[in-house]
Amino acid sequence: METMDDYKEELEASFRKIREGDLLTATVIAVSEEEATLDLKYYAPGIIRAQDLSDDPDYAMMENLHPGDEIQATVIRLDDGEGNILLSKKEANQMIGWEKLKEAMEQETTLHVHVKEAVNAGVISYAEGLRGFIPASQLSLDYVEDPSEWVGKDLAVRVINIDAQIIQALFMPARL
Repeated sequence: METMDDYKEELEASFRKIREGDLLTATVIAVSEEEATLDLKYYAPGIIRAQDLSDDPDYAMMENLHPGDEIQATVIRLDDGEGNILLSKKEANQMIGWEKLKEAMEQETTLHVHVKEAVNAGVISYAEGLRGFIPASQLSLDYVEDPSEWVGKDLAVRVINIDAQIIQALFMPARL
């Protein structure tokens, strides 16, 4: 025999108020090329558009996201015009990522990154979903003529500076 205690969690969830900017944990219920649909345990489903999933240019939505996965996302609009709650995993990643990078910087933790691209005077990699810059002068003890030679390599780095204004962290190779 079922009692009200059996439905207590669902009942409490139905009374909560969701606001723009809230960080929510949700379950993926469907994935397409354009968007993911999420169960928020709320009267309306959540939607994350493909462009709001990740800053990583190599992120493949259909490969990395599956029904049943639990993810965190930020509410960016309460109604997308079709009755869905519009969410951003990118914003949530930034909020969570900044905290993780700040902690890694304070604790001098070594992170492992994959170099994605070469830019003027260095290379770009991603850690915790956030873009990081490694100056060419820090890639090697020798002079680095062409940073593009480092694209595709994995490096152990430490965070030495974070700047939320330009959404970038400064990484330095970890010298062991």
